[in-house]
Amino acid sequence: MSHALYYPTIEFQDIESLKKSLLLWDRVFRIVPRGYLPKDPPEICEALSEGAIVNLTLDDIERREAADNFIDFYSRIESPSNCLAWPAGFSLEDFTRLSPEKIDAKLLPLFQQLARRLTDDGFLELSEELVGSYMFYLAKVVARKRSLELLTDSADSWIVGSYFAHDGNFGEQVYKENADAYLCNLAIDDLLPDQFGHVQMDKLLRFVEKNRDLRAAFQKELEAIREAISTCDNKAHAQYIVRDFVKRFENAKAEYRRVVGPFSKREVCSIFSVGLPVAMGFLSLPVAWTSDPYSVLRLGIGTLLGAVSALATRELIRRKEVSPRILCRRSISLVLQAGDCTANLKSS
Repeated sequence: MSHALYYPTIEFQDIESLKKSLLLWDRVFRIVPRGYLPKDPPEICEALSEGAIVNLTLDDIERREAADNFIDFYSRIESPSNCLAWPAGFSLEDFTRLSPEKIDAKLLPLFQQLARRLTDDGFLELSEELVGSYMFYLAKVVARKRSLELLTDSADSWIVGSYFAHDGNFGEQVYKENADAYLCNLAIDDLLPDQFGHVQMDKLLRFVEKNRDLRAAFQKELEAIREAISTCDNKAHAQYIVRDFVKRFENAKAEYRRVVGPFSKREVCSIFSVGLPVAMGFLSLPVAWTSDPYSVLRLGIGTLLGAVSALATRELIRRKEVSPRILCRRSISLVLQAGDCTANLKSS
């Protein structure tokens, strides 16, 4: 969990959000097409020169796998025999840019056909939902192959990420009592400064380097709870995992918050969350939920865990039939979204 991949754009849309991210990850990677020079402000250039931000280029395997995943999803969504629909949250009217260098040859003709125009600098101008969904598939492939965590400052990309992550495999009911699996989200609040724009990049990078060990300990606890809950189907043992995690995590969080304290101007908030595929046995725990999966439980000070939606299948595989009433923005927003995000998409 030490490295993150920023998406869906090339340029960072929220510098303050990026600075907070650098308190949690050792490096932030981004996908930059060959021959493209990002329009970066001085602070980003400084972080690049120090290695805190790293530009990466795609290989053919990554482009090909992302294209296969997207083509499969797009063919289903366009098929008259399939009720799968675009999730709410992406505008049907706004357009944004996508570099052809990020698109595999088999997918490029389709995007060229759907593009409104080709810009002077060689970018395809496409509808926002097309670019947003494709960039999620691309980022997901790159993150998996390079062991990176996904990072975004786009509210739309964050909110509908669960939909694309599981290829629209959601049933008609957001909550179903007899469902055998849920997708859950763990969010940590009261951790990072809520005002960070005033902190100079060089000061931030020195702080990050000085406290690398404490950050690693915090990341270790987050990874431990994700792995433990994701693989546990035993109710009694899940209770033990939660209680044990709370004790250890509070110590790790308190120590990291203490060292971050000098940056804080008021209260502190979080931009960090960890997705968790969780078995129904855990959701039924008295310690975790009432009958409402969206009720909030504070596992520890500033630790929140909530259900996103009932998944259509336990194995997270594609269904032949999907209800037309797919996840709406409001239902996914009930996940404990951490921090403020901006939704301005530019060059992708």
